[in-house]
Amino acid sequence: MPLQKLVGNVYSVLIEIILWIIPIAGAVAGYFVTEYYYVLYSENRVLWVFAGIAAGLLIDVILFGPIIILLNIRAFLKNIAGYR
Repeated sequence: MPLQKLVGNVYSVLIEIILWIIPIAGAVAGYFVTEYYYVLYSENRVLWVFAGIAAGLLIDVILFGPIIILLNIRAFLKNIAGYR
């Protein structure tokens, strides 16, 4: 039983870390778009960084939204049952 709690908690933390890494990676990718295509996009570097963050958040919502909903249901059921 303690191992099940540990695995569930580690899984939640891992998902949270991944949710933060994806927009950061999008920002870095947006920055490097301006580095590699300097002639076309160099004036809009900040715009591309924000576009990368937005794309990362969209990926988070699409890929990890259902997982987050299931984790919230799990937490809600633990609160109902008084289980900790």
